[in-house]
Order: sequence, then C-alpha cells, then structure tokens
Amino acid sequence: MMAALAVAMTSCNKFINEQLQPESGGTGTIFIDICRTAPDSDTKAVTTYTDVKDYEGNVNNVQVFVFDKTTGLVHYYKDLGTGTSCSVSIPTGQKIVWAVVNGPVLKSIKTVTELQDYALDLTANSTDESKGFVMSGYKELNLGTGNQTISIAVSRLVSRVALVGIKNSIPPAYGALVIQKVFLANVVANQNIAGTASATKWYNQEGRADEATRNATHIIDGTTYKASAESLTYKNAGASSIANGSGMGSLSASPYLFYTFPNSSTTTGNGFNTTMAAQRSVLVIAATINGTLNYYPIVLDNAVLERNKTYTVGVEITGFGSTDPNKPVEKGSMDISLSVSGWLSGASYEEVI
Repeated sequence: MMAALAVAMTSCNKFINEQLQPESGGTGTIFIDICRTAPDSDTKAVTTYTDVKDYEGNVNNVQVFVFDKTTGLVHYYKDLGTGTSCSVSIPTGQKIVWAVVNGPVLKSIKTVTELQDYALDLTANSTDESKGFVMSGYKELNLGTGNQTISIAVSRLVSRVALVGIKNSIPPAYGALVIQKVFLANVVANQNIAGTASATKWYNQEGRADEATRNATHIIDGTTYKASAESLTYKNAGASSIANGSGMGSLSASPYLFYTFPNSSTTTGNGFNTTMAAQRSVLVIAATINGTLNYYPIVLDNAVLERNKTYTVGVEITGFGSTDPNKPVEKGSMDISLSVSGWLSGASYEEVI
C-alpha cells in the first residue's frame, strides 16, 4: 500500500544537496530515497481491510539522520519538510541512516542510541491529516568514495484494528441489537522511534477510565468516563439499531478503526484488577438488548499485535454479553437427550353403578 509518500523508489530522482565539509580520508555521497512499506495483515475469518486513510498516509515532515556506525555519533541531520529524498557528502566508512516521518523535532539528537530510544506517547499519532502517524526506518551501508544510492523503507509504529461488521443473530424474540459504542481497551501507550520498547504505559485499562485511583464502576462510556487517546481508541455508534438477522451496514463501507502501539502480551484479561498487568488488547462492543446493556469483549488473541499490521474483526452476536468489558463472554453448552417414559401406575377405580 503505497500512499502519500507519493512515488515509487525508482521515480524519486530529485535530490536536495546538503553537503558537509570534506574530512581527511575521503568522502562519499549518499543519495537517500525514502519510501513507505505496506502494512502486513493478520486475519482468518474475514477479508482483511487494507485501505489507507488520508491521515494514515500523509507525509507532513521528514527528518533524516546519518550516524557513524563505529562511534554512534551523528554526522548529518536534515529536516526535509515534505521532501522524500536528498543527497549528502560525508566522510567514508560504515554508516547508519535513519528516517523519521511525522515525528517530533529531533534536531538535538546526537547519537543513534538517543534517536532509537526517543520515547513517544500514542498521542503523537493523529487522525488529523496535518499531523498524521509517526513512521520510521533505517538502513546500514559501508560508504566508499563516489556515489551510493539507498532506499529507506519507513513504516508506522502503531498497529491498527478494523471492525468491519457486526451481525445480529440473537434469538428473534429479543428483537433489535442496539450498538451504543465501540472502544479498544488495554491499549499500549508507549513506544520509541526504533519500535523496540516494551509496554510500560497502558490506556483504557481493562475497559475503565484511566484515573489515579482505579475504579471498577468507571467503565468507559464516552461521556462521564472518557477513553484515553479518544480519537484513536473510541467510536460512538449513536445507538445504531441492527434488526435480527441483519448486519451493521455502515461498517462495510466505513469500518471503525482503532490504534495501539504493538502489544506482545499473550495473557488474556478476566475482569477488573486494582493493578493493571500486561495483557492482550480487547475490542469492546457495548450494545443493548431490550434496554439492557451488554459488553462483548473481543480478545485479540490470534497473534500478538505488531507495528504497521492491520487486524480485521467481524462479529456475529448470538446472545447476551458480559457485564464487564474486560471479561470474555462465557459460552455454555448443554447436552440434551430425550427419552419416552412408560406408563406409570395411577389410582384404580372400581365402581358398580
């Protein structure tokens, strides 16, 4: 999915010349081409949603760094604006070239480790097209004298969850299923430029509002108890009514999209805890049946969530949900057998009339 970085690598042929002063030992010139990679997908039962929204693909700022691999020190930095290619003449040797798209201002960075470890909050990403999503990538090379051309593939640091369908298959006697809201819980909120940070900060913890003192009753509702990073993690469905046997048609044309930094946990949550522990992310559908609110937590457990991958969800609701947004719906079963009883002895009547 090549979106707003505009052009394929072979067509990037305009370069911005920014040269450092030559040093002893000779110099070489690197022609740097920045192109975006397509998001991978992970899905089984539904068709993967691969469309790129404008705000996901816009390039509003590109920063390029060249580091000396031996010392780790920066040799070159350039803010390209919306440009996607440049050239630089620097001393020869082994180099590491990094590109950061839509990131914070990083011109004070001095070492490659400092850049890689630079901490980001999930809110550094935005559905506002003028801000967009942070992307990064790097390439190593051994620069000799003369010219070398490299292409750096950058990718988003977030994972995306796409809800593409909800079907009402509850027993007909219960009527319509009314979707109130959908949100992503157990959202990883921290990452670094390199995309290698472990999860230490969480949003929408176990489906509750993020507060200094956690409260089991403060379930996210979009009004009294707001979702963190709301534009990335919460959708108000506006009491969308789905008739029995039907689906929520608007999702097929415009899926609900949610974002989190990668989540490597393989632990499934089970309700509320006073202290949040690492656990899988959960997509929560809040819906009413006959006026009773139900939660349908979809645990994203087919795989861990990885950067720049989109995970597609389709849901068929067949019964009542959970009372807790972080407790999976229990699916009971019954084995039913039928037998015909023989005639039993009742009272005997003997009369003479």
